[in-house]
Amino acid sequence: MNVKKLNHIFILLIICLTLYLVVYSNSFGDLTKVIRETKIRYLEIALVMMILDWFFDGLVLNNITKTVHGKINYFKSLKIAVIGQYYSAITPFSTGGQPVQVYLMSKDSISVPKGSTILFNKFIIYQMAVTFYSLVMFIFKIGFVLSDAKAAVPFVIIGFILNLIVLIGIILLFYRPNWVRPIILFGYKLVHKIGLVKNLDELTDRLDKSMAEYNESIEKIKENKKESLKLLVLTLIQLTCYFSITYFIYLALGLDEASFLDIVAIQSLVHMAASYIPTPGTAGASEGGYYLLFKPLFTKNLLAYSMLLWRAISYYFRLVVTGIVTLMDMIIRRRKSAVI
Repeated sequence: MNVKKLNHIFILLIICLTLYLVVYSNSFGDLTKVIRETKIRYLEIALVMMILDWFFDGLVLNNITKTVHGKINYFKSLKIAVIGQYYSAITPFSTGGQPVQVYLMSKDSISVPKGSTILFNKFIIYQMAVTFYSLVMFIFKIGFVLSDAKAAVPFVIIGFILNLIVLIGIILLFYRPNWVRPIILFGYKLVHKIGLVKNLDELTDRLDKSMAEYNESIEKIKENKKESLKLLVLTLIQLTCYFSITYFIYLALGLDEASFLDIVAIQSLVHMAASYIPTPGTAGASEGGYYLLFKPLFTKNLLAYSMLLWRAISYYFRLVVTGIVTLMDMIIRRRKSAVI
């Protein structure tokens, strides 16, 4: 059985488990009542927030492409961003998106080195934004986590530490890039000694190539500070749209005690805790983090149902829409190739 099938089976199991939790936490009568009383207008706004996430993702990619390559149609950038999201959603650690995006750019006359530079720029800016966002929200809600969500503390702390390491790594890449290579090389030598890696020279060559690409990306960010700041702000807005999906689900279920900032902050902690779990779309980890962190804010009969709605919009809806765009793009490209 190949990895792709295993990923699909795993996602299907998580869907079944979530549905079981929804049914288990409600009697049939209560569940139908909850569904009937759900305010659809707020779910529609949640869907709009997901669509805005794609819009800003395409906008950020388009702006970086203009800086590195030259003028490009926004809708081309949007398509590349959306297809990238599809492949990221079905692969562990979201590793599938960038290679596909580089390939798609090469089909639109953007060379592989330029495409790699564009995506490295985007990755660095996104990583800076999401790390800063999560760390600020962690500090803001640390009292809530320690008092009302104790079971989630280990996962949040691990996520916090990993995000902090990433932030330190980015700062070192900006100001002390020569310090980074020896640290990574030490890690490579360590895993080589214990037999997890055989070809150390090949890894070293990849590291040098990656470091050269990183340095090129960082220089471009330094050269265009105003543009980079604008992209950072756009990415923070994108993250806020994505994290706010839960807030509108919260309102859809008739709840109003928690503020917008409370919900967005806690959702960012869910993202921080789950983002480094090696499952496709962080399936399982996201649901577990959501269940533990939002338990104090949702009543028992609404928690699992709200989790189902959240994943339905933030992951399954995204998977369907981006999958359709990916399929359509593939069909169009094949037809063009057949004509040629």
